[in-house]
Amino acid sequence: MKLRNSSVELLRIISMLLIIIFHFCGRAYNLFSPELLTNNNTELSKLIFHSLGQTGVPIFMFISGFYGIKFKYNRLIDMFIQCILYTILLYSLSCLIKPELWNTRIFVLNLFGPSTLWFFYCYIVIYIFADPINDYLNSLSFKKFTAIVLLLLYFSVGLWIMRSSALNVFSLLEFYILARYTRLHLYTRISKYAVWMIIPSIALFLLPAFIGWHFNCIDKIQPYVNKYYNPFILLICISLIITAHKYSFYNKYINSLASSALACYMIHESSYFPYFTKPFFHFENYSVPKIIIVALGIYIFCYIIDKIRASIQHKLLPNTK
Repeated sequence: MKLRNSSVELLRIISMLLIIIFHFCGRAYNLFSPELLTNNNTELSKLIFHSLGQTGVPIFMFISGFYGIKFKYNRLIDMFIQCILYTILLYSLSCLIKPELWNTRIFVLNLFGPSTLWFFYCYIVIYIFADPINDYLNSLSFKKFTAIVLLLLYFSVGLWIMRSSALNVFSLLEFYILARYTRLHLYTRISKYAVWMIIPSIALFLLPAFIGWHFNCIDKIQPYVNKYYNPFILLICISLIITAHKYSFYNKYINSLASSALACYMIHESSYFPYFTKPFFHFENYSVPKIIIVALGIYIFCYIIDKIRASIQHKLLPNTK
């Protein structure tokens, strides 16, 4: 059996940590509101770190697209069971601990668990159709594939300019297709330059946030920075995935931690989890090291929960392994 590249798995963990930080710091410091950012004279470090969190989902999806998702029915059932358990069961347990969390509407929504987690249900849609998507993309010539990529970029830049919501299947499918294009047609062309592209691509992505902060117009600029349609995110994803693929190593502990990345998303974004964890992200003096430590703690907590779930589930339902 081929061993997973741990540098890519480490990148998967980092992407999920960025997502956790983006979600919880956004709530704790009102970073989702550009108006509040401007009024509160937000520190530059807070603004930059929050902006970097926006790259988590694209990086995660780029990894899936670069290597190509392979549909497995057992895996589909396993993911669906995870989602139901992490939404309904843990919400019910949370309400027993904190009765004030109970809300009939939220409970009903949790009965349709995947529908409350936009990334999960969009990912599932792509997962179901992954095999025919891969076959089609693999059959395309360089010219045809390039034309499709340019068309997708044309659409996404237009949506970016309009500041349209990117919490949909299109944005994830775009990342998936661009990642396949990177693997099939860009890797051999730019692999030797990729590692040198990482810092410039991150700087280019963060430059508008710095300009907005410096000139006190972040409310005008930040809505464009914090969008999955932001084309500058693509340069970060491309340089990181190529570098991770090129400089490979193996570590069983990293690979084990990475195996629970999707479960970590489902747990930390559920309707109950922010209630318990949001206070831990708000410090009197904003501290990047403290926030990273808390995010790591949350990831490890979710990892432990997921391993307990997997151990019990696979004994009861061995066909879902």
